[in-house]
Amino acid sequence: MQRDKVLSIITIACFCSIILIPLGIALMWFMTSWQKKRKIIISSASGLLYIALVALILLIEPSYNTGGVSLPFKYSGGETAYDAPANPGRPSKKEKKISPASDKKQKSEKTAGNSDEERIPRSVKRQSGRTLGRAFYVFLFFLVLLILILWRNFRAAGKKSDYENPYVDTNLYKLPFTAESKIPLVHFQRLKLNQNEKILYATESVQKDNEGDFVVTDQRAVIFSQTGTVELPISTLTAVLSVSNSVMQLNAAGDEGEQKYYIFLPENQMKYALAIIRWIAASPRSSQ
Repeated sequence: MQRDKVLSIITIACFCSIILIPLGIALMWFMTSWQKKRKIIISSASGLLYIALVALILLIEPSYNTGGVSLPFKYSGGETAYDAPANPGRPSKKEKKISPASDKKQKSEKTAGNSDEERIPRSVKRQSGRTLGRAFYVFLFFLVLLILILWRNFRAAGKKSDYENPYVDTNLYKLPFTAESKIPLVHFQRLKLNQNEKILYATESVQKDNEGDFVVTDQRAVIFSQTGTVELPISTLTAVLSVSNSVMQLNAAGDEGEQKYYIFLPENQMKYALAIIRWIAASPRSSQ
C-alpha cells in the first residue's frame, strides 16, 4: 500500500512538471493501481496538453506583415548631378543659406526617421501577440483540466487505499483460493461461534447511517448493522455478485422465496469478500 502511494506521488509529480508527461503516463499504466477509466481520461488529457506544448514551442512561427512598413531610407528633395549649376564658381540660386532653425528641424526629422526605421511595425506586434495569447489560453486550459483530473483521482485513490481492515490482514489472503489455501487468523469478537465453526473473513460495512460489520464463516454469512443482524447459512445462498465497486448482493433462498441483501463494503475489500463466499460455497466444508 505504501509503495502504491509513493508511485502515485511520483506519477503526479511527472504530470505537474509537464515536460515529464510521457514518463508519467508510463508509470501510471504499469506501476499504479488506478482505475482503467481514469487512466484513459488522464492519458488523453495529458497527451493533448503535451502535443499543444510541443506545437507551441516548435510549430508556431511568427507571421510578418510588410504592409505599411517604412523603408530604410527617406527621400528629401535635394539636388542631383543633373541639377548642378552650370558655372561651378558661382553659387546656384537653389543653393541658399540654411538657417539654424531649419537645420535643427532637419536633424530632428532625421532622428525621428531613424527611430521609426528601428521600431517594429504595429501590425506585426498585434498579430504575434494574438497568436501567443491564443496559444497561452489553450495551454492554460489543458493544464487546469489535467490538474483537476489528477486531484480528483488522487483524492479518490487515497480514500480507497487508506482503509485498513481492523479484523484481518488482507495481504495474507492468496487469491484465487484453492483446496490447499490457508486462511489467516481473523480477530472478531462480536459473533458467537457454533461448535467447530471458524471465521474466514470479516470487514466493516460502510453504508451511510447504517454502518456495521460483515462476517463470513465456514457455515454462514452474517450482516451486522444498526437496524439489526441478519444470518444467512452458506447452504441457502443462491448467488453472490458485486453490483458496483462497493456494493455486494447476496441472494438467499427462504420460506418466502428468494431474498436479496445488499452490503456496502470498502472498495479494496470487495474482492476478498466475494472470493471467500464463492470459495466456501463451493467447498464441502460448508454445513448443510
